Amino acid sequence: MNSYYNILRHIIFLTLSIFASFGTLASDQTVKNENEEVHANITQATKFYNNYQFDSAVIYYDLALIQARQQNDPVMISHLLCLKGRALSNAGQQYDLAYKLYLQARDQAIELKNDSLCAIADIGIAHIYEDRGLLDSAEYHLNHALLDYKKLLDTIGIGKAKQNLSSLYVIKVDYEKSLKYALESNRIFKQFGQRRQQAKSLINLGNIYHYLKEYDSALSCYEESYALSMELNDLRIASSANSNKGVIYYHYKEYEKAKEAFLKSIQFSEKINDVESLTSLYRSTSIILKWLGDYEGALELSERSLAFARKIDNKELESGALLNLGVLHKQNDNFDQAEKYYLDGISVAEAYHLLWDMQIGYENITLLYVAKDDYKTAYQYQQKYLDVTDSIHNHEQISAREKYKAEYELLHYRDQNRIKEFEKKKMLFQRNLSFGIGLAVIVLLLLILLFLRMQIRKNRIIAQQKIQKLEDEKKLMAAQSVMVGQEKERERIARELHDGIGVLLSTASIHFSSVEEKSDAATSEMLQKANKLLKDASKEVRQISHNMMPSVLSKFGLEEAIEDLCEDVEEAGDMTVDLHLSLEEERLPENMEIMIYRIIQEMLNNAIKHAQASKVNLSLIKRDKEILIAFKDDGVGFDESSLPHGKNLGLSGIRSRIEYMGGRIELQSQPGKGTSYSIAIPVRTKTD
Repeated sequence: MNSYYNILRHIIFLTLSIFASFGTLASDQTVKNENEEVHANITQATKFYNNYQFDSAVIYYDLALIQARQQNDPVMISHLLCLKGRALSNAGQQYDLAYKLYLQARDQAIELKNDSLCAIADIGIAHIYEDRGLLDSAEYHLNHALLDYKKLLDTIGIGKAKQNLSSLYVIKVDYEKSLKYALESNRIFKQFGQRRQQAKSLINLGNIYHYLKEYDSALSCYEESYALSMELNDLRIASSANSNKGVIYYHYKEYEKAKEAFLKSIQFSEKINDVESLTSLYRSTSIILKWLGDYEGALELSERSLAFARKIDNKELESGALLNLGVLHKQNDNFDQAEKYYLDGISVAEAYHLLWDMQIGYENITLLYVAKDDYKTAYQYQQKYLDVTDSIHNHEQISAREKYKAEYELLHYRDQNRIKEFEKKKMLFQRNLSFGIGLAVIVLLLLILLFLRMQIRKNRIIAQQKIQKLEDEKKLMAAQSVMVGQEKERERIARELHDGIGVLLSTASIHFSSVEEKSDAATSEMLQKANKLLKDASKEVRQISHNMMPSVLSKFGLEEAIEDLCEDVEEAGDMTVDLHLSLEEERLPENMEIMIYRIIQEMLNNAIKHAQASKVNLSLIKRDKEILIAFKDDGVGFDESSLPHGKNLGLSGIRSRIEYMGGRIELQSQPGKGTSYSIAIPVRTKTD
């Protein structure tokens, strides 16, 4: 497992260094300058940079800078400062000088109000901050660059900024944001034919899938990136893609495929003389060969890794290579050589405070001294191992330290005086027994405290639920009172209209008819008109009375009332209703029939007035003590969230009535696609 994480750690380091080497500077943009020498030097520097010969690129950028300063061209100077800073950050990791150049370029770009150069400098500064572990500062500058590119409507620049943000969020372990930006940048590069950038973005995307444990997706991204890199003849990207493939195959325990992928990566890196990448690749391949049983090959590659690490003066890689050689020699039972490499690796790690390598080194050399029966030295390194683990993991293994301390004390004492072995075992047993009893008591107390805490929390939740239930019941009773009062008032008004005003109008009409027969022609004509108005008023009063409380509902029940309502709608000529009713002969409770009638009346009213529908499908079915209502119109539809305040009173009334009856509603509507309701209302009997 440690070997797997070693491979993963060094491949991540390799991948991030590759992305940092590319940056996102617009080196492919043509710099318009009348001086042919400046242009020629920039072209030559760009060739060296694209071939990863960064030191040579710096020389030609310096020549171009001298000429640009002689011409007093501030835009060209700022651009060249960024290009030189990018090359320096890759040539021997001269980050301090690169950082100063980026800041100088950014200040000049701000004075020139050149957003493009500001964005380029911000991305370069972000890489420096990222290398120094100042991730929040790096995020700030990358977001600033993204805003500048958006202001310029520079789509490729936007893609590059998002690509860098994706890489940053990988380091910040925010894989959700990282995946979002990686997918967006990859889409941009693919859409605009930026194949080199697409190949790099695919590797980053694959790494994110790897961290999310979606290994098949990661492998697919690496394969696609490799294919693109071979078309472009970009061996560095090809090397990175293959090394990442090797890690996936290692995870799957397909060691032969992992070996093949790493060897390809080594082949490409050797061609471009990428010493830093080769240092990590030799070590990773060595681990694969170890698993395949090729110890000679593994030793050879580990020694190469060590030589290259010392050549580039990378202490972390040097320490890792030394520790890996120690592991290989120990597995070949060459304990003396293993001890030498372990101690050398630990010495480098301690000198440069490499906590991870210190932990691995202490752990491995402890096991080595145990194998050599040197328990005293093993105990000393075990102490160091526990100390460095505490500093990494916030003292999570204090109990483990005490355990190993007791074991090593026992082994040391037994070697000096075997006569007292039985007595020591007895003491150890008693100590463990006491520890077990004490631990059991502590665990029991913790369980009791946990139970009491859970009980208190449960009681609090129950109390809150009771309060909420009382509030809900209070709201329900208030809604019930309002709705019942409304229906009673409707019934009273309807009765007074029908029995009072309606009768008076009818009587007046009869009197007018009598007077009409005894009047002359002119008066008779006026009486006829007045009589017609009285009859129209009487008809309107009856219609209002019927709408407020249809008599057919109280006399014949819900089914007849709905049929009558739908016929009235169709007679108006604006809309057709496809009605399907399946209710039992037994009447529903009066309040429930009125509520359901009002719901259907409101839905039809909405379909006519607001939806402008020409057809409605309506079904009302009683099934398993539930009334199921399905309603669909072909109207204009709507977005409920966008309705202005106060314009959805009809829908609120529908919901209120359904909630009052304990039902549920599902509403689906989209502009231009009509509206549909699915409603289920439980039927409660008097005994419920």
